[in-house]
Amino acid sequence: MDLFTIKRMEANETAFCSLWTVHIRIRDCADLFVNEKLVGDYFFNRLNPFVCEDATNVIEEAANMCLRKDMNCYVYIQDKNTDVRNRLSTAGFKWIDTMQTLRAESERVEYDNEKIHVVRVDLRSIPSWVDAFCRSFDVLEWKSEVKEKIDLHFKKMILLLSYFRVSDSSAKLAGCAALFPNQGLMGLYCLGTISNFRGRGVAKKMIGVSLRIAQQQGLDLLFLQTFTNEGLFPLYKKLGFRFVYKKRVYALKRNSIECHSAHDS
Repeated sequence: MDLFTIKRMEANETAFCSLWTVHIRIRDCADLFVNEKLVGDYFFNRLNPFVCEDATNVIEEAANMCLRKDMNCYVYIQDKNTDVRNRLSTAGFKWIDTMQTLRAESERVEYDNEKIHVVRVDLRSIPSWVDAFCRSFDVLEWKSEVKEKIDLHFKKMILLLSYFRVSDSSAKLAGCAALFPNQGLMGLYCLGTISNFRGRGVAKKMIGVSLRIAQQQGLDLLFLQTFTNEGLFPLYKKLGFRFVYKKRVYALKRNSIECHSAHDS
């Protein structure tokens, strides 16, 4: 894929993260995103890949900002950036995960399961989306913060809810997704399935609907991210997604020995 499209994918991701966090510019060359209420999260909370003359000072500054807020510090870097990798290791950071960005290869996902119904969220159903998100990702303690962010930025996203029909007269909340049109691309975020309904095609149905919405809006590229630790790449590959690029995720944990030494420096 061409570099220009990759940069647009990165910009879409950055813009989406900024909806959920406070954006802090470091030395006019690096971008730190933090939200103290999203405890333990490293998708939204992060220092983005950066190009700065003094990478060591940027890393230290980001770490100190996070530590003062009693947060872990997470840093994303391009996979082959050995210089920053070495600097992170020296500063006490550990490589904890890899985020892979994938694009949809096919124009649609054929899946006609009549038990699964996907709807677009309106203002009245925001609480249901928040509930599905927090249950899917096992972050019930985030509910009030997620509700606040969704209320604030509702018009910038297309939120989807899925329901699974368990009987002729009853359907239960099954999953969620957030579509983000930005940079002429459609990012697919927050794709989650409540534990009781995993393995039943809920995500597949929501991806199919997402592809259709992207096409309706004249956006010819749908993409998403997945973490290696989640083990979902084979599933997305089966659903017609292709690997584009990856970034390493490094962490400095606030309770680690390295964390204390960095805080004292």
